[in-house]
Amino acid sequence: DENMDNIKTVDVIIKLWKNGFTVNDGELRSYTDVGNQQFLDSVKKGELPFELQKVFEKEELDVKVEDKKDELYLSSKKPIFHPFSGHGYRLGSATPRIISKVREDHQGAADKRRLPAVPLNALEPITNIQIWLADGERIIQKFNVSHRISHVRDFITKYQGSEGGVPFMLATSLPFRELQDEMLTLQEAKLQNAVVVQRLRKKTEPFRLLAMWP
Repeated sequence: DENMDNIKTVDVIIKLWKNGFTVNDGELRSYTDVGNQQFLDSVKKGELPFELQKVFEKEELDVKVEDKKDELYLSSKKPIFHPFSGHGYRLGSATPRIISKVREDHQGAADKRRLPAVPLNALEPITNIQIWLADGERIIQKFNVSHRISHVRDFITKYQGSEGGVPFMLATSLPFRELQDEMLTLQEAKLQNAVVVQRLRKKTEPFRLLAMWP
């Protein structure tokens, strides 16, 4: 399809810092601002935030989220991306200076429960899957690209224990796509380094995205 070939793909990198978040290494945005909360709520639900729709009307967006919640963001450089400006984009020349805490001093939510072991074949390609659980917790787990989507489901069910008994579906974040055929391998489903979201099938109150962040 020629129209699809003409669509430009734009990378949008959202970094979650201890003291706020950035979009494509732009200025630091506060977690307490209502507009910013709505932005992150949309991302967590697998929806495209309205401000990105306005800026990138004709581009296909590839949104990636990086978890840096144990690091403070400090930048001496001018922001290079303004989501509300509508003046296009430029990807990352500005690298933030960070103050890293010692890992042992930072016990994240994923440390409260033991992660199930995923057997890996070192002779096959390995990929990181970011798993967003329905309770707001986020896990990064390594899988072989030959693992099936059903293996990701099994991992979540084992990790959550009794909580994993609630019926749920798996989907990609942006663009939203329900992963219905769980016999597909991660490679076949094009899920290398992807964000996979757990969505409960029963009606529940939408959880607060920021509950897991400072």
